[in-house]
Amino acid sequence: MHKYLFLCLFLVSTTAFAQNKEVAAVEKAVADLMDAMVVGDENRLKNLTDPQLTYGHSNGLIENQAEYIEAIRSGVSNFTEINIENQSVDIKGNVALVRHFLIGQTHNRDSDPAPVNLGVLTVWHKKGKNWRLLARQAFKR
Repeated sequence: MHKYLFLCLFLVSTTAFAQNKEVAAVEKAVADLMDAMVVGDENRLKNLTDPQLTYGHSNGLIENQAEYIEAIRSGVSNFTEINIENQSVDIKGNVALVRHFLIGQTHNRDSDPAPVNLGVLTVWHKKGKNWRLLARQAFKR
């Protein structure tokens, strides 16, 4: 009986440790993406996103990976500051659902500086050892 209980506890703790490690990896990918957006790093944006990316803005605009990266690179979409609050990460296999509030500042090429306060849902999937952004949808709070 004790061996069975020990085995169950071992399996539960091993699974929890692996899950926590993956949550930390997803959180790092989210933080890396936010940083790449602020600095406009085209290579990092490409490496953190999937070629099949669908990126939904709070105004209804939907971009693919190339359009999203070009908007950041060109300054059409220019974040000068991004802070993430109330983030949750839910992982099922190789898919992670991340919800958070994005609070920050933009200074887009065709507009004055403006505050941003969005709710965001992102879908990440693991390819090899890396988490890649597959989908994003934002809404105004």
